[in-house]
Amino acid sequence: MSAVTLKFILCCTLPIYLPGDTVPFSQNWYSGEEISGVPRTIRWAFQRPDLFRYNRVEGFSPGVRAQFRPQSPLGPISVTGMASLGLANLKPNVRLDFTRETLQDGITFSGFHELTAIDERAGHLRLGNSITALVAGRDDGDYYRRSGTSLEWAHSSREQNSLRIRMFGEYHRLAKIESDFTIWGLINEKSEWRPNVGVDTGWFLGSSVEVVSKWGSDPLSPHGAMLVSLEGGAGTAEYGRANFLGSLDIPIVRDMRISLEAGIGTSVGDLPLQRGWYLGGPSTLRGFPPRVLGGTRFARVRGEIARSFSIGDLSLFTDGAWVPYDHRFDRETDDHETLFSVGSGLSILDQLIHLDVSWNLRYFRLSSVRFDAYLDLVPF
Repeated sequence: MSAVTLKFILCCTLPIYLPGDTVPFSQNWYSGEEISGVPRTIRWAFQRPDLFRYNRVEGFSPGVRAQFRPQSPLGPISVTGMASLGLANLKPNVRLDFTRETLQDGITFSGFHELTAIDERAGHLRLGNSITALVAGRDDGDYYRRSGTSLEWAHSSREQNSLRIRMFGEYHRLAKIESDFTIWGLINEKSEWRPNVGVDTGWFLGSSVEVVSKWGSDPLSPHGAMLVSLEGGAGTAEYGRANFLGSLDIPIVRDMRISLEAGIGTSVGDLPLQRGWYLGGPSTLRGFPPRVLGGTRFARVRGEIARSFSIGDLSLFTDGAWVPYDHRFDRETDDHETLFSVGSGLSILDQLIHLDVSWNLRYFRLSSVRFDAYLDLVPF
């Protein structure tokens, strides 16, 4: 991304911060008022944290979101449209959702043409990863582009249990790295992005089921969570995959707790590269870069002991992961078999901001120390 492009971005976004009477749009443009009796809300760029992102594929990607709630024969529905443009590759992202909701259930029909991450739960398209990518030149996400439709039914209960069933028809294709600007790159001219993940291009028709169960809400008592997900697809490749993830927090003495997490995953059939299991980085294996391991199966564990102070939580942790060798993933990963790491972390603002220093145990040298700063990492 050139300096001219960066100046253009700043010129376009600066008016957002001007006093309200100088904004060239009326307040009704982004309020929740009605048009012809239909409630609506419109937001753009910095008015929502998910409408301005940065990654190594798109560079800066400002967006706009409009939501309308018209009446229908089925009752009130929500029509939500989102659009954004990657300023590095000039490729648009468009998504349109039609949602019918009750207190516990919701059904959504979606059409989309967008950039997505291979691990959607890790939040690589959210604010936290955008900040580290822009400032430090470290983008932990891996991305591909998809176009298609989906139908999703979701159910949640007061007991913090949820069930989501999704059917989809999608066309997947490669997302090339297009951006070359980072703030760290202004200081270190040798810095460069790591490669993006490979993609098996083609159509995929399938469905997925995801079950989340949480128990325990008292911070002075043990509490935990469990996630089970199943996915199957056919088309360019036929595959099925399953994943189990569980976590447990156990208070031991005043202001101290032990946290445990474990996950396993497997697959059958011809698993596409973009649906493989990849480990590495803060969300799965601290002390190692993202996508250090990858394949058709995996197992991982992490343990942590933490002490709460007035400034935040200080912890000592260890992570371990195993992925067997698979020749199809040779070009996508750096290693295979078993890796371990140890480290210490600090989380502040009710565990919103995390600062970790970790050391991978494969190489006993100072260069094996890795520092990670990240936000909004929610495994469930």
